[in-house]
Amino acid sequence: MTVLSLLTAMAVAGRLAIHGLNIQPATLIIILTGWFFGWRMGLAEGMMVALVSDLVLGLGYWTPFQMLAWGLIGLLSAALPKYPWVYILWLSLSGFLFGLVMALSYFLMSSNLVTVFGMWLAGLPFDLYHAAGNLAFGILSPLLFKVFRREAEQLRDRSR
Repeated sequence: MTVLSLLTAMAVAGRLAIHGLNIQPATLIIILTGWFFGWRMGLAEGMMVALVSDLVLGLGYWTPFQMLAWGLIGLLSAALPKYPWVYILWLSLSGFLFGLVMALSYFLMSSNLVTVFGMWLAGLPFDLYHAAGNLAFGILSPLLFKVFRREAEQLRDRSR
């Protein structure tokens, strides 16, 4: 619980520090949580980051969709093969996956598929910023890999 709480606090602080640009370290931390600690913690991390940060930024109809999107990213991160090229690809794809899940919320505003598709297309630049931000924050990965790996090993040792 402590590790999950600290990781959530880091991701939320990162999201709040750069709010508005759709470039923030939250997705990277969620991916690394799932990658190193498994699907349960990745799922929980993604959902908690969305909920806690929206408590500050404002809750709305989008909050459950953010929880679903980031939770799904954390869950899927645990299932990925542990290859550097898969990780880099996932950093960028996860920005677009987040946007695609968020596009489901557009059905709350319109049942017209053309309208929803148009709204999703209009949001693609923001998804591109998200993907580019994930890659940019991924530059920090070698340092973060050491920290996450050490903590995951210590957590496994304590649970034995």
